[in-house]
Amino acid sequence: MLRSSCRIPSANASTVPKKRIKLRRTNKEIIQSANRRLESLDDNPPISPRELRERVRALVEMSHDSKELALFHVKALLAFDSAAERILAYLQMFVGQEIEGEELEVVSGISEYARRVREWRVEFGWPIKHVGSRYILERDEPDAAKAGQWRTLNTIRRSGESARDKMLALFMALPIGEPISTLQLRYVTDNMDMRRVRELRTEFGWRIMTKNTGMPQLRPDQYVLVDPTAMEPHDRHVDTETTIKVLQRDKNSCRKCGWHPDQRVTGDPRQYIELHHINWHSEGGANDVENLATLCNVHHKKVHTLKLDPESFRQWLGKPE
Repeated sequence: MLRSSCRIPSANASTVPKKRIKLRRTNKEIIQSANRRLESLDDNPPISPRELRERVRALVEMSHDSKELALFHVKALLAFDSAAERILAYLQMFVGQEIEGEELEVVSGISEYARRVREWRVEFGWPIKHVGSRYILERDEPDAAKAGQWRTLNTIRRSGESARDKMLALFMALPIGEPISTLQLRYVTDNMDMRRVRELRTEFGWRIMTKNTGMPQLRPDQYVLVDPTAMEPHDRHVDTETTIKVLQRDKNSCRKCGWHPDQRVTGDPRQYIELHHINWHSEGGANDVENLATLCNVHHKKVHTLKLDPESFRQWLGKPE
């Protein structure tokens, strides 16, 4: 009987421990074992449960023989004890070429090879493309920034913070202005819904933009924190429907200078669009379409610095810079 080692499952695992195949015999011994098992199989199908089980067991051991034989041939050029290391090394031999998943199963000696490929791609930043049942290592160099981002996501995910605080931590951890996807936000919060993002924006004043609330160039599943400082309390609590109506009315452009997010360039302080309360919210101004005006971040800050009342604001809009 072929000896094998067992992987101890985690405490919450419900599956039977899987056997790990190790190279313990010579090439000749493995082939002889496989031949004996092959010869033990009758030409006719089994006629009883006992015969069926005997043949199934023989086929299982033949499978073990096959995996050990694969290790004999693989280890000459892939001298790694780790299945994951053999997978990466094999992909590195054929950069840019399509490799069938079955090849990786043979090379690694494990059936969960796809999980190991994902770890190399997600955790360590290796640019491995998955096309159907095939894998392609696009270049022989990992993306350190991508790997670092994954570590950041996991640090936040394992923290004991609330879902909303985890989302904010992710926005603050990545470069300001970098799009964050729904998938990333759900990962750090264990699949919580996106209502928390809306709360961060409307209740806590964080300038988080979406395709419908200031950055039309974004995909529907992307969010961008455009400022590391939250809005003042008097600019919060505008619901998404009202925001969309105001942006549509003002053509998503600054009412003072006409700037549009499509004109965003590095070095220009105008980087995003905001809503301004004409009659200030702190003085009883309503969160309705008539009381809101679209301004770029530069002119919104200027309005608050000037402390313009509604009439002064309207006059200011009509004055040239």
